[in-house]
Amino acid sequence: MKIITFTNLMLLTSLTLFTACSKSSPKPEDKKLSTLAIIGVSSGQTSQLPLAQTYPTQGNYHLSSADGDRVQTYMRNHYTVVNEIEQNAKKLLGIKYVWGATGPSTYDCSGFTQKIYRDAGINIPRVSRDQARVGQFIAYGDLVRGDMVFFDTKKKRSGIVSHVGIYLGSGNFIHASSAAKKIVVYNFDNKSFYKDRFLWGRRVVNDNYLMASL
Repeated sequence: MKIITFTNLMLLTSLTLFTACSKSSPKPEDKKLSTLAIIGVSSGQTSQLPLAQTYPTQGNYHLSSADGDRVQTYMRNHYTVVNEIEQNAKKLLGIKYVWGATGPSTYDCSGFTQKIYRDAGINIPRVSRDQARVGQFIAYGDLVRGDMVFFDTKKKRSGIVSHVGIYLGSGNFIHASSAAKKIVVYNFDNKSFYKDRFLWGRRVVNDNYLMASL
């Protein structure tokens, strides 16, 4: 009996395994899977595949007249109205002050404010005391552009409204001044008289474009 060493045994085993693996390697198949085959559709069934539904990028939409009015009101927003108020008011700078006048060549304080807000589509009363009752009450620290500002300008102060202007922001307001005899822009910090005589503000333009009237 021949004695097979451990080294020879390992060599014989490796050769056997190599031969076996070489003989058992499968041949690659020629069949290829198409996308249709993967989803289980034969080539003859392609015409039966459902098509993706498409939608037009534009359509014909109709608004009722009431809806159209609401859209127009929404588009005419707070900033548009306030800008219009400021621009129209500044166009009248230098126009003469005359008590009781409502324009177009002369104005008193409330005639001036009524004209400016009316041109922006906001109806307010004629005299300052009545104008001081419309819209939302606003304290001095909460004033924003487009607010009305009211004063007691009488020598003997009683807290009763006697003057009105329009706030422009940054402490500035525009008004028809009886003292200056024309429409002017003043700043509260530079005109302590008006700051001391300030009563309150009224907001007749908000984010939803509020129209104020009695």
